[in-house]
This record gives sequence, structure tokens and C-alpha cells, in this order.
Amino acid sequence: MFSDPVKRINTGADLANFRRSQALSRIQETLFSTIEKIKSVPVPSGILQAAIITKGSTEELIHVQSPSTEYQDTVNKFSKPIQGLMAVLDHLDHLLTETPPAKGPRRFGNLECRKWHDKVSSSLDEALRTHLYPYYSGKDPDGFFSEAKCYLANAFGSKMRLDYGTGHELSYMAFVGALVRNGVIDWSSVSAEEVISIYSRYFDVARRLILVYNLEPAGSHGVWGLDDHFHLMYILGAAQFVDNRSAPSVSQVLQSQVISRFRLSNLYVNAVGFIYTIKSGPFNEHSPIVYDIHSTVTLWSKVLQGLVRMYEAEVISKFPVVQHFWFGGELYPWKDQSGSALPQSEAIESSETGMPPSINVHTTRNNISMTGAPWARR
Repeated sequence: MFSDPVKRINTGADLANFRRSQALSRIQETLFSTIEKIKSVPVPSGILQAAIITKGSTEELIHVQSPSTEYQDTVNKFSKPIQGLMAVLDHLDHLLTETPPAKGPRRFGNLECRKWHDKVSSSLDEALRTHLYPYYSGKDPDGFFSEAKCYLANAFGSKMRLDYGTGHELSYMAFVGALVRNGVIDWSSVSAEEVISIYSRYFDVARRLILVYNLEPAGSHGVWGLDDHFHLMYILGAAQFVDNRSAPSVSQVLQSQVISRFRLSNLYVNAVGFIYTIKSGPFNEHSPIVYDIHSTVTLWSKVLQGLVRMYEAEVISKFPVVQHFWFGGELYPWKDQSGSALPQSEAIESSETGMPPSINVHTTRNNISMTGAPWARR
């Protein structure tokens, strides 16, 4: 029976149960099937917005034309369910346009972001009903979308902490997986271009939120992590370059001419372009892990393999990330592979959203647990 997701991972000890849960198996299934689906396929023209990875003022980004005519022409060629999901993401993007940030200096987290979350909360049911309900053929559409909605709502950062990180992109992948497993999106007939587009559009909306509301990185390892906000984005971009004859060599990706050529067709290059947008100084100093990839690896298949291994170790196996992944009755149940309920630890009292408050800690290589990828020399 469908039910709204609740918190199950309350202590580090709960990770062992998570690792044997049906929920994790379904997350992994979605990840690997997505990787296989999009190998060697570029992002269609018009989907990714150049403004997201172009240095400019916040004011320019608030009023960026979204979606563009080229974007709409491309989306109109997609299947109806994919058009529906893109329309939901367009709606969330439009809410951002009509909710400008409060003026005045603030290092992290513009409070107007909370108004955006409130607008999402009050309008998401109607957006899903309008754009995705028609493609669900199960017996309980209200129950399904009520449970699935929680994963989409949690995919755009925390309202209370005003941050965004890898746990949020994990939540979006879970939402997509729920649509696929329940027949809203027909995985056997949907094209690779459509799949990469629903992720690309999501990443653009998420990064626009980061830039407009100056969201803090959630759970970032600082310079000792792959990226302040993303990891899945790099995996999908690396998959796009696997078995792709037009792909640049791994060692060339940090070069400006390569970024200019591939920034709107490949998510990995687009992510690197975003780093250049929000950071300054020598790349090897502010992003040494990404820099190491392009100094030590020669094959995109090895890059992909290493990124997936890091994702398993640094995202879905880390308590600070997956403690915010909640479990419902049907989509991602707190059950083992036999269908039996997993043990439950005592819930820890936290904020009104059920999410514990963030704690800012200065991160160094000595005080974090990192799992080295195959390319690591250190």
C-alpha cells in the first residue's frame, strides 16, 4: 500500500539495513539502467541553458528566458509522458523566476528560497495531476503520486538548511525510477535523448536555484570531494562519452576550447563549465579530484567505472547523505529482499521537517573518510 515516506535511517548502524533493502536495490537498478540507456548519446539541442554556465549577474540569471524556443521545439518531439515531466520541471523553474532573491549581502542561503519551496509545496499536486496523472495506469494514482511527490519535492535542496547536495540529486533519480517502475515512463520505448533530457533539465533548474539563492553545499568535502553539489551529473556525462567516437580525450576536457564545444551536449563537460562559473583560481587547487581524473585516466570507460565506485562509497553509503532519504510503503520500502520489514531504530528528534540541522565543519583530507577511485595516486 502506498504511504508517504518516513525517516528510517536515524543512526550510522541503520546503514547496514539500508544496504540490504529493496530501496537500495531499486536505486541501483535505476542508476545502471540509466547509464546503459544514455551511453554515447549527446544532450539534444536547446535543452541545456548556456546562461547557467556563463559568468554574469544574478539579475541576468533571474530573468533568463526559460524555456527558449529551441528548447520547446525539441521537447515537442518527445513522447507525451516525457513532455509531461519536462512541463513539471518547467513549472518549478517558472516559480523561481517569479520569486526573486531578497536584496542585500548574505554569504549563503537567500531566505526567499523558502518562499520558493512554499510555492512548490502548494502547487506540485496540481502540476503532477495535470502533466503526469494521465500516463499512470495503476489502481491508485492518488496514492502513487502522493508517495512519489515526496522524492521530487526533496530533489531541490533543503528549505530549512538552504543547501543542496548529492542527496538531492539522488532523490530526483529515485523519482524518475518510480515513474519507470510504475509505467508512467515506458523504459522500453523511451529514447536515450529523452532520458538524458529529463536529467539535463533537472540539473539546470537545480543549478539555477543554487546560483539565484546562493545555496550552501550540502555535505561537501570541500576541495577533497569530487564537486560541491553534484556527483550523478558526472556519472551520466561520462557515460555519454563512452563508445562515442566524437568524444574528446579525457585529458583534454579541462581545456577551454573543449568546454566551449561540448558544454551544451555533455553533462560532464557542462558540470566542469559550472565549476569555472562559480570558482576562480587554479583548477587543480579548488577541484583537485576532478583535476586528478584528467591527469591520470585515459579511457572514458575507466572514468565512468571510477565515478560509479565513488558514488557507491561516498553518496549511497554515507550516513550524512542517505539519512535524508526516506522510505514509503511501495516505491522505496524499508524491507529486505524477501519482503520482510527491516529493523527500525529509534527516531531522533529533529527540526519541523524531520531533517536534522546542518553543522558547518571545516573539512580537510585528514578528518573525512574518502574512498579512492581507480585513478587516485595518493
